[in-house]
Amino acid sequence: MGHRGPLHLSDLFQLYNEDSVHTLCSVFEHEWEKQQNYSERSDLEEDSGRESLLLSRKTNAGYSLLYAIWMTFHPALVKVVLLRLSTDLFSILGILTLRQAVFDWAGYTYSLAVLGAVCCSAVSQHHFEKHSRIITANTQAVLSGALYRKTLSLSHSSWQQSNTTQGTDVLGEVECVAELVVTLTCLWSCPLRVALYLGLLWGELGPGVLVGVVLLLVLIPVNSAVQHKAKQLRRSQQIIRERSEQLIKEMLHKYQALKLLAWESWFHQRVTESRARELEMLRILGYLTAFSMLDSVCMPFLAGFSSLGVFVLVDDGNVLTPSQIFTSLCFFRLLRPPLLALPGLLCVLKQAQQSLCHLEKVFLTEDLGTSQLVTAKGATEDIPPDSSQQPCDRCKDKHSNSDEKRDHYLFHKGSGEARRLYLRAFGWHWVSVTLLVYLSVCAVSLAQDAILSMWTGEAKEVQGLEGWRELRNSRLSAYALLGLLQALLVCCAAYCLTCGSLRASHTLHSELLSDVLHLPVHSQKIDARWLLQAFTQDMQVVDEELPKHLHSWLKSLLDTLSTITLISFIMPVFSLAVCPLIILFFRIQSHFSSAHMQIRHMEANPVSVTSLECVTHCVEAPLSGPKHREVCLTHCLQALHQNLLVKYNKIISESWAALRFDGVAGIVLFLVSLILLETQPGSGLVALALICAFNIKEALRRYPQATSDISIDMLSVQRFCEFAKVEKEAAWTVTYRPPFDWPQHGEVKFRNYESEASSNCTPALRGINLTILKGEKIGVVSRGKADTDGLVSCLFRSVEARSGAVLIDDVNIARMSLHDLRSRLQIISQVPVLFSGHLRANLDPFAQHTDVQVWLALELCHLKERVRQLPAQLLHPVQRTSLAFSFGQRRLLCLARALLARVKILLVEEALPCVDVETEGLVRQLIHTEFKDCTVLWLTQNPLTLIHTDRVLVLNKGQAVKYDIPSTVLQQGPLFSQ
Repeated sequence: MGHRGPLHLSDLFQLYNEDSVHTLCSVFEHEWEKQQNYSERSDLEEDSGRESLLLSRKTNAGYSLLYAIWMTFHPALVKVVLLRLSTDLFSILGILTLRQAVFDWAGYTYSLAVLGAVCCSAVSQHHFEKHSRIITANTQAVLSGALYRKTLSLSHSSWQQSNTTQGTDVLGEVECVAELVVTLTCLWSCPLRVALYLGLLWGELGPGVLVGVVLLLVLIPVNSAVQHKAKQLRRSQQIIRERSEQLIKEMLHKYQALKLLAWESWFHQRVTESRARELEMLRILGYLTAFSMLDSVCMPFLAGFSSLGVFVLVDDGNVLTPSQIFTSLCFFRLLRPPLLALPGLLCVLKQAQQSLCHLEKVFLTEDLGTSQLVTAKGATEDIPPDSSQQPCDRCKDKHSNSDEKRDHYLFHKGSGEARRLYLRAFGWHWVSVTLLVYLSVCAVSLAQDAILSMWTGEAKEVQGLEGWRELRNSRLSAYALLGLLQALLVCCAAYCLTCGSLRASHTLHSELLSDVLHLPVHSQKIDARWLLQAFTQDMQVVDEELPKHLHSWLKSLLDTLSTITLISFIMPVFSLAVCPLIILFFRIQSHFSSAHMQIRHMEANPVSVTSLECVTHCVEAPLSGPKHREVCLTHCLQALHQNLLVKYNKIISESWAALRFDGVAGIVLFLVSLILLETQPGSGLVALALICAFNIKEALRRYPQATSDISIDMLSVQRFCEFAKVEKEAAWTVTYRPPFDWPQHGEVKFRNYESEASSNCTPALRGINLTILKGEKIGVVSRGKADTDGLVSCLFRSVEARSGAVLIDDVNIARMSLHDLRSRLQIISQVPVLFSGHLRANLDPFAQHTDVQVWLALELCHLKERVRQLPAQLLHPVQRTSLAFSFGQRRLLCLARALLARVKILLVEEALPCVDVETEGLVRQLIHTEFKDCTVLWLTQNPLTLIHTDRVLVLNKGQAVKYDIPSTVLQQGPLFSQ
């Protein structure tokens, strides 16, 4: 269905019935109650002193909760264990079948056996992965549902005491416990696989295998050290990222003040500096990826090389056969993952036990108010029929329809434009170099296998011991040089990918920041939440997720292409099957990608709650009774059901694709074995062809997943494209520049001025004709603040003129740039704005004044002593400067900012009632004394504060209805007094 058209939530296939989550939750709660009843009966047999100790031990252990999970899912868990065992055995069977085929090409039976072994391994692995992921999702849903129900049963005091107010942490522990399904199977599967692989390798290479194993074991502490360093860097990066996020939030929250002050370049510099520190951390983390690439690509080679080298060097009679080479290399590739995973399992189990203990503690929390909670049956009887289907208001607001429609539009619009943007930001030179280096890595890897195959072929023709030794030394040297070259190229690949991705991140962030800072003051087309998501979540995708997915996509694509090319070179007849195989592959890929991307889009933008915010709101609401809480619980369970539905369809779609891609790999291996039967080339070429055909399976599996991941990541880049298309405000700089001392007088003239409405609540100015002489103190009064805001918007050009003009000292303000205009005006807003950081920067961000001038401005505003009481406020950064001052003091600081600017036109908005009379009196006094030669516009809705002005302008619905001295305006009509 997803291939034919758009998918909707109602189209998704359901695993159980309509109430699957309700059913699973009921079974789990029944098992949990049985565990509680059993514990109570056991406690009654003990004395009261030992009773407390026993209960504490059980609660801390978390075994009761684990046993309840086992009893809920034990049939499926047994199936997963058996599937894990069969997957491990079938993985070995496929290699052993191929090894036997190398020895004897007697008939087509071996080709069928190879195909059967590969198919059995693929089907077993498919079922294991599918069922283990489904159980994990079901366990997470069941624990989340139980957690919601328990949380709603607690009173507000018990809720706080249970330490569950941080809902995201609790749900993280739920996820950790759910992952135990996979962890516990690995706990016995990893040692089993390691033992089996080592035994088979010992049979091939004897004691020489120990050298390769020792190298892999040495890698474990090195890998742990690298991971520890990476965690430290990520913690530092998270701190820097949080600071950057605070800056972005401050920019969006105080956007209007930032624009009117023309301080965009100052804030741009602050954000850029914070971003540079974050990119530096990403650069170091990117270089650490070179180690992980070396680990995955070079370590299997190094282990195989050392073991093969020891095998042939220990005894001159040890001659490598193609079967030994093929089997050894394959088993070393299979040995590395379980061997390296063993140490990490202990940490995972420890974390899971802590999560189990905490969750069990939450579930055992008692509350005095639980008796008032109505059970599910009783509650649903008293709830109106349609109320159970309605979420609470907070959940409605959390998932607004506008966000879903916008994301749906971006999803179906396509990602071609986003790909072009990202490649341009990545840099075409870095794109070319990265492709070349990755291709070289693949070529060297194939050359290594070719060296081994040539060696085994030439070994049969060598006569005498000296000839064998010379051939052995030369091939081992060539093999070692290729390994060294491969390691060098892998480091170069990591370097190129890191440099290119960091360049893309820097470019996209800079362009996004520039686009946002160039938005109009009153931008109606951009949602602040969408902007914040672009700077945080979307940039994190570009910084971290996209490079990893690009690496996986490039490696899988080039591995596949190089393997097919080499097989076609060895067996030219195989090229006839390449086109049909490619068509089949992309046919499966197209069906998978279209549906899978839509399902992933549903998962990334769920309609359900993913935290305890809704539950917290229900618990903390003082008037929320049992009915309201049961409605919240019903909504939470419905949301969990929808999330489980999406997860299940994602799992089965990925399993569907993986099984079919494994089938394509099986067809390739089957065709190679058939062609080898007919052509019967040298044994060295047989081993090389089989190695290539066997290794193509992982590449075919990774490619579709990486393609889907990149397509999802491109949605974030597509949002950046949308920001670039939004209409921007006028240019910050233009060719015409007013004189340095403009305006000299501060005379303002409105000539038939009309403008558009700056926002939904601000009317358009219509037919304004008036002149404000230099040095006049003008009172501007209106019934609502919208009219005065419209006047501010026209003077600062937050909105452009539709007709007419505004002249300041006979210069049309529409001719000049926004920064030239806004830097020559000042406004003391009703809500005084201070930015985080230096107090000095809040007064003089561009360092245009001396310290003496700054202290003088503070002294005039009666703030000098207050500032001196604060430690080094002028020199050292203070993250939240505004908290150090009262509301009135912040208004005085804005006045000090205007004093330093020494402008000729000052706008003063009416103070809020929270400003005391003395402070406002000081503001008026300073304006009359320090700005006596300036034109001042007092903006208010209170006519009593304008008696001291020279003239009064009365605005009503965007029109100037009166403009005269206060006494005349007061006598001519009631509008002024109203």
